[in-house]
Amino acid sequence: MMNVDAEKRKIEDVLKEKGVYIGPTVGVSMLPMLKNRRDTIVVKPKTERLKRLDVALYKRGESYILHRVLEAVDGGYIIRGDNCYVDENVPEEAVIGVLTEFFRKDKHILCTDKKYIRYAEKRIKTYKSRRFFVRMKRNVRAFGGKVLRKLRLRK
Repeated sequence: MMNVDAEKRKIEDVLKEKGVYIGPTVGVSMLPMLKNRRDTIVVKPKTERLKRLDVALYKRGESYILHRVLEAVDGGYIIRGDNCYVDENVPEEAVIGVLTEFFRKDKHILCTDKKYIRYAEKRIKTYKSRRFFVRMKRNVRAFGGKVLRKLRLRK
């Protein structure tokens, strides 16, 4: 997720003026693909309808968000971050750009690369099992916390 209020106009201006935006990522919603403040993204303006697996740059309120398109629907998209567990309906007009490539440490990755596409497919395919384990982990932690609190109260 990118929440860069200070660069809000700058990103839009750069996309309009230069035809490309190159900058850092902020947030954890696209982990493990993009790491917070370490990786560099290359975004180009949206010129056509996005398709499944594209990574869209869109606006939610005053924030910029970079998430994966799961499905194109009438008037917009169903979108989710790779490290998120809730789908969003994003209107077509909110999408301003699409990720075309990125730099991960010193590795350059094109979004058209076959290995990258396999990764994106796998992230979508394993969503239900990942969500199950995240929920289980959360429940185990909550239960463990309750047990520890009760044990502390007995002492």
